Amino acid sequence: MRTRETLSHEMVELGYYCEHDQFFAPAYYSPAYKTLGKFHKANTFSLDRAIKYLDRYLLLPAAKDYLKQHGSMTDSVKQMFPKAERLKLAEVLALEMVGEFRLGNY
Repeated sequence: MRTRETLSHEMVELGYYCEHDQFFAPAYYSPAYKTLGKFHKANTFSLDRAIKYLDRYLLLPAAKDYLKQHGSMTDSVKQMFPKAERLKLAEVLALEMVGEFRLGNY
């Protein structure tokens, strides 16, 4: 099982950015959390689909926004945040969300 300690520094930073940025989190993280919570409540939750969903609708926009604010013009999303690394972060976030859902925090 992956935890945040097994991720690279860039991925940990991206995870904290998408969860705690005052402009990004309400626009992307909260809706993703509510959507996955809805599927978990209905017992149609799939971890594989949740990982892909989080990569596409949460982490990719977060990576683009992070680079826009903190990166240089020569940095690219694929170079700084490769897809394989983003999928590892998506797995960690999905497992953290599942833990919260099991506690009844939807």
